[in-house]
This record gives sequence, structure tokens and C-alpha cells, in this order.
Amino acid sequence: MDLSWVLVRTGSARRVLVRPPGLLYTFSMRISFYATLRKIVGEKHIELPLPEPTSLAEVLEAVVLAHPDLGAEMLDESGELDRGIHLFVDGRSSRFLSGEMATVVDGSQSIEFFPAVAGG
Repeated sequence: MDLSWVLVRTGSARRVLVRPPGLLYTFSMRISFYATLRKIVGEKHIELPLPEPTSLAEVLEAVVLAHPDLGAEMLDESGELDRGIHLFVDGRSSRFLSGEMATVVDGSQSIEFFPAVAGG
């Protein structure tokens, strides 16, 4: 599914995704960001309008479209979710879901992006 959203700047510094004519969406997805990703987004949560059904790959596409600076942090050279970024659905890593990035989600689920953290 092509998420050809139009990025519009409002009077504030916030970005708004506006769906093009003819593209329907049926729910709003709340997406959370942590650590360095939160600094890029500028807030802990964003709400994105998404068509139903929506896969995790389409959620990722919409997130990067809404916040292009995330692309350098979250995507690998092939445009897929980088191995250093963890995407959780209701607390479960997308890597362990049966459909991985093809897993279909709806507005009732929590989506969270975490960068890898190292330390010692």
C-alpha cells in the first residue's frame, strides 16, 4: 500500500500528515519514541492517521515521512528497519512476531521505537 501522505507545516513547528483525496484511513496510531529517537522527534509520542489494515512496514514508512530526520537513524541502506533499532508492539519485539514487519496492527496496540543502548 502506498502511503502517499502530504506533509504540511502548521503555524507551529509541528508537522501534520494530511491524507490525499481518495485515501481513507480508519484509525489513529499512537507511536512512542525513546532516547535519541525522542530527541529527533521532539516529543515522546506522536499520533499518525493510518489506513486499515496497516503493516509495521507501513507504520515505519509513515513515521519516517512525518519525521524525515529519523530515516538516517532508523533505516539501513536498503530502507529497512536498522538492526540497531527495536520496534515493539504491545511490548513484544517485531523480530519475534510471526509476520515480523508484515505484521498487521491497528489503533488499539502500542507501538514503540527504541535505539540500541550500550554501556558498561
